[in-house]
Amino acid sequence: MLNLKKLLEQDSLSGEDVGRLIICNDIRLYTAQAGNTEIPENEVINQEILNVLTEKIDTVEEAEVLECYVQLQNFVKYAQAVSYAYNQQAQNGFCRLLMYMTQAQQVEHARATLEMLPMIMTETQFREMPPPGPVARRRGVALVANNFPCRPKCLDAHDYFVEPDLDCFQEMMSLEHAETMEEKLEYFRNDLMLKGLQYQTAYNTLFSLIAERIGIPEFTAFCTDTDNITQQIAEFNLQRAEFENEIAGEGEKFENKKKILNRIFRPIDIRNTIPSAQAAENVRKQLADIDVFRTSMNQLVSLLMQGGT
Repeated sequence: MLNLKKLLEQDSLSGEDVGRLIICNDIRLYTAQAGNTEIPENEVINQEILNVLTEKIDTVEEAEVLECYVQLQNFVKYAQAVSYAYNQQAQNGFCRLLMYMTQAQQVEHARATLEMLPMIMTETQFREMPPPGPVARRRGVALVANNFPCRPKCLDAHDYFVEPDLDCFQEMMSLEHAETMEEKLEYFRNDLMLKGLQYQTAYNTLFSLIAERIGIPEFTAFCTDTDNITQQIAEFNLQRAEFENEIAGEGEKFENKKKILNRIFRPIDIRNTIPSAQAAENVRKQLADIDVFRTSMNQLVSLLMQGGT
């Protein structure tokens, strides 16, 4: 951070001296606000002090440099708001995707639990049933006598026990239902979550490159935090891997549900949301001309969006 007292003692200042001081002051105010701390009144750079410092700039060229820093100051306020909005967009898409996958996982868990309950059948049914498959062998059988005093509704015309449909209440939360919503789930994944994270990362990368350009590492304080959502995505991938081992059933139905999981709830790869090294280098070259602060900042974001790692 710059020494205000030393700058006030100098007879003349460059536009960069005053501009960097303005940015440093904004960083102090922002970090103090984020940390809920106060800056002493005599350490805040007010308009009166800025007027004194500005009067020490004695060339048009240096005044233009100061104007570039003022435009950078304005861009930071805009970019922070936009970056935060994209962060919320990414969180929105992620939470919806997670909700549908978690619901489907709960359905499969319930189905697997039901598979462990004994199969209920009458003595007649048991004698006539084919050799039990893997699921039947795993569940075992609970026999019901055929000598009911009257025919109960749970028996069909052949004296076979009719198991109740326990899966109907889960229909709207299952993997099979998720398949019918594939287009919407892809929208949550790609258009909301990944695109939002890509924009947010582009703004954060730009802030890092600006910090490098102006020689103020603390400038990265303006970045929007991505640690939370990246941690959530890592946990999503772990949960999804566990889900693959929890799919209930066997045969064609089992294989079909596994295909749905691998297609619709495939692991989330965030590598393509990170600007490529070449894109970052292109922006670094653009930032060499300080005039870019007042002419092309949105274009720099676009450059960082053009390629992932």
